[in-house]
Amino acid sequence: MAADSTTDEVATWQVITGSARGAAHRASGLPNQDAVSSQDGPGGVVVAIADGHGHIRHFRSADGAALAVDVGCRAASRAASVLAADDTGEEDAERAGQELARSVVADWRSAVAGQLEQRPYTVEEQFILDLAADAPVIPYGSTLLVAVITARWLVCAQIGDGDMLAVRPDGRSFSPVAGDDRLDGRRTTSLCQPDALESFRTGAHDLRQVPLAALLLATDGYGNAQADEPWQPSVGRDLAELAACHDRHWFGQEIPGWAQRCASAEGSGDDATIALLLPEGG
Repeated sequence: MAADSTTDEVATWQVITGSARGAAHRASGLPNQDAVSSQDGPGGVVVAIADGHGHIRHFRSADGAALAVDVGCRAASRAASVLAADDTGEEDAERAGQELARSVVADWRSAVAGQLEQRPYTVEEQFILDLAADAPVIPYGSTLLVAVITARWLVCAQIGDGDMLAVRPDGRSFSPVAGDDRLDGRRTTSLCQPDALESFRTGAHDLRQVPLAALLLATDGYGNAQADEPWQPSVGRDLAELAACHDRHWFGQEIPGWAQRCASAEGSGDDATIALLLPEGG
């Protein structure tokens, strides 16, 4: 699967995405198990990226990731409508993030069940499932990162690895959701786990108090390809400088190449997916 990109312009933010199949997946014959989607509406812009697990137990994880970004964007669009109200306060925004996570978990499990009704496991797939004594949802395992930006609010929800990086105009950056000590580079939390809701991290930020030059969402194939450790400060500075000098069309041409380099054998070798949100006029 070649890198691809889309550029959406809505309200005051634009979304540019790129995704590339990892060199390790090309060598093993696995597909790109990442997925990315964005939507816009009167409330604001939403974006979601997901990374399906590569382990044999998660043999439908590419489908799980595709379902995750679909339900993530739909749930986030509902949250955007709530956040767009003039009287939305900090507690309301935090509750919107928590409700976003609840909706995603319920809707994703429902979507998986619906797909299984339409496309039951084959004999070979059922053998793998039975061998591991797994619940039917396990083969669809995926991470998910979702962001909602309205005129005033940034609300994010994340389960599993991958990165969100909020970049200020001066180049300083921060993660809009808390970290998770369980994510050690070998293991990840997942939508398919029984306690998925408890593993979601959410965050709400008032953009009147913390204006942003960019918001980056990326699967771990991007972060694992970076030379610096930690890589976030230098990437944040670079993105702020680039956003000050270039428009969305330039980013639309560049970001697929960024994903390709990260996914190459010289990068992480893993599928790499990037979603960059820029304010209108950037």
